[in-house]
Amino acid sequence: MGIYDREYYRGETHGSGWLTGLAPATKAIIVINVVVFFLEPMLQQRNLWTYFIASSDGIFRHGYVWQLLTATFLHEGVYHLLWNMVFLWIVGREMESFYGTRDFVALYLCAAVLSTLGWAAMDTFLGHHGASMLGASGAIMAVVVVYAMYYPHREILLFFVLPVQMWLLVVIYLAHDAYQLLAQPSSGIAVASHLSGAAFGYLFKHFDLRWSRFSWRRVTRPRLRLITPEPREKPTTRSTGPTWSPNPAATLKPSTTAVLPEEQLDARLDEVLAKIAREGRGGLTEEENRVLQEASRRARNRRSDRI
Repeated sequence: MGIYDREYYRGETHGSGWLTGLAPATKAIIVINVVVFFLEPMLQQRNLWTYFIASSDGIFRHGYVWQLLTATFLHEGVYHLLWNMVFLWIVGREMESFYGTRDFVALYLCAAVLSTLGWAAMDTFLGHHGASMLGASGAIMAVVVVYAMYYPHREILLFFVLPVQMWLLVVIYLAHDAYQLLAQPSSGIAVASHLSGAAFGYLFKHFDLRWSRFSWRRVTRPRLRLITPEPREKPTTRSTGPTWSPNPAATLKPSTTAVLPEEQLDARLDEVLAKIAREGRGGLTEEENRVLQEASRRARNRRSDRI
């Protein structure tokens, strides 16, 4: 993740409001889902419901491509909405803080579109042309998989009671979905959407498909380099005696200057932040502390330039 994309660098989330501060995009997505849920009866009364829920016929035959996204903001009932939003809050706020708001929003929206597309393709392949799909589970599944790949041994309380490690929870959930897809393809649960979202989450993390890596704005950003200054040799007073010779142990040799391009420093900074999350600040080495100090210094300089 680029240092210029991070929240503490951009200064985009200042404030104490509920939609500012920590993880504003995660909060906004939750608010939008809740508001849309209360508007669903109006959509049904005005016969607009079928234009927003996803159907393979609507997407492929009638060109209702917006359904790839709109369906992920609709829910079947209170419990469907509640569990999706709880999981989004658990994993989404941390992933947004880790990746930055822009990259997190791109991850979520791309996962929403591709998970719905995966379901529609599978629905067409199986010949279930009259089926429909709604819910944010596919998009949230992508975020859950990314979270589990970073923190596989972190525990969450399943049903607020049972502690389960993230990697195990993901394996059990995906295995159940795969079984349903093979044994009960007409179960009424959009398991193909879950599996498509999970696959995208894996590819996103594995191939580092962050939006900021492909954005044209990176061309205009200054290159961030980490420089270790060379130590200066202290002058040695030469004695007047005829047998003087310099002490090799007392002579300082200049160290090599380490210059890291921005991409390499970004990767190092990601590793340092992940280590802090696992072990705390006290476990950092001198070099890792230098990475944080240089990033912090550049962030302060950029903020002062904006004033």
